[in-house]
Amino acid sequence: MTSPVVMELGDTSKMMFMVPKNYTLKNLPTPKNGKILFEKQEEKIMAAIRFDGWADDEKIEKYKSILRAELDKEQLNYIPKFIFLGYNPPFEVLNRRNEVVVELINYK
Repeated sequence: MTSPVVMELGDTSKMMFMVPKNYTLKNLPTPKNGKILFEKQEEKIMAAIRFDGWADDEKIEKYKSILRAELDKEQLNYIPKFIFLGYNPPFEVLNRRNEVVVELINYK
């Protein structure tokens, strides 16, 4: 398992896992499940808000709203596709780290 686990938030769900830089699309292992696809994503500038504890839908929505409000207050443009990042395995009870992130547009 890699960290963080990435979940796109929206009408549909998409779960993604990061792989170390030393891998390319050519040298990744072949998935045993045909529904698993590899895709390369370009670098992006993201805004993030971090929160601790167990993440559930209510908590994720709370921090998504806080992040959206802060970006609007600062007049920062973003693609309205928020992403949840979870950094801890399920058996880790203490010191859990989570983030909600969103891609910024025209940020310099």
